[in-house]
Amino acid sequence: MNKTAVAALVYLCLSPMTAWGQTALDLYNRGLTSSLAYKKVEYFTKAIHLNPNLTEAYEHRAIHYYYQRRFDEAIQDYTRVIYLKPHGIDGYLMRGLVYLKKGHPEGLVAEINRLAAYLGYQRRRDSNRLLEKAMYDFSRAIQLDPRSARAYSYRAEVYRLKGMIDEALRDAAIAIQLGGSQHSTATAYATRAEIYRQMGQQELSDTELQKSVELDPHSREYPDLHVPLISRSVPDDGSLMSVRRLGLLGLIILAFVAAFRLSLRAPTRKNY
Repeated sequence: MNKTAVAALVYLCLSPMTAWGQTALDLYNRGLTSSLAYKKVEYFTKAIHLNPNLTEAYEHRAIHYYYQRRFDEAIQDYTRVIYLKPHGIDGYLMRGLVYLKKGHPEGLVAEINRLAAYLGYQRRRDSNRLLEKAMYDFSRAIQLDPRSARAYSYRAEVYRLKGMIDEALRDAAIAIQLGGSQHSTATAYATRAEIYRQMGQQELSDTELQKSVELDPHSREYPDLHVPLISRSVPDDGSLMSVRRLGLLGLIILAFVAAFRLSLRAPTRKNY
């Protein structure tokens, strides 16, 4: 077989693979540019179907699953991310946060022990199991990157929820000392504030809480996903939170307009 025939055969064999890869990437990019959350998930799913090793598609789909409270599906996607990128810390951090959110959806301000009396033994057992999984993921992230302030900050919250106060205070102090993002530092201060409040040290609790709020006004809410290494096309937790609030505001405005039949004047150049 001459060289021309061999080259033609190789081209014919590789062409379907090239087209396949381009198709998966095209669907992934369409997911990035889509303005509808359900369409994003649809495009990322199709991209994954064509290319099961497209890590970025799992990451983007998982964060949308998270905000849709489809926690089990988010965990599955982050588990796949960890498999594909075993030495990266973000998969562990994000999966740990999903476990934490699933186990304690009430948020940082919830009184877990008080709620447990109403939710029963099964809920307590499930929560403890999820906390253990979250702790494993955050600890693994710390092993991979000992200077990850986020990992220490989130593990401190797990320790607090498990009643391991000394460990929680230690991790929170490390997170603050490392000086990571404002979000992770605020979460560490908020964790310490809650610990001090439970210990009856209200003045110290108020001081820590004030530091937390100054860094991140949303820090008293449950620590949502913070995914800085994912593409900038994916909004962070603060912007997604703002979008949800703006969406609700828009519905209120529309209802008001419909009820009173108000007409909104088009903006003129004088408005700018």
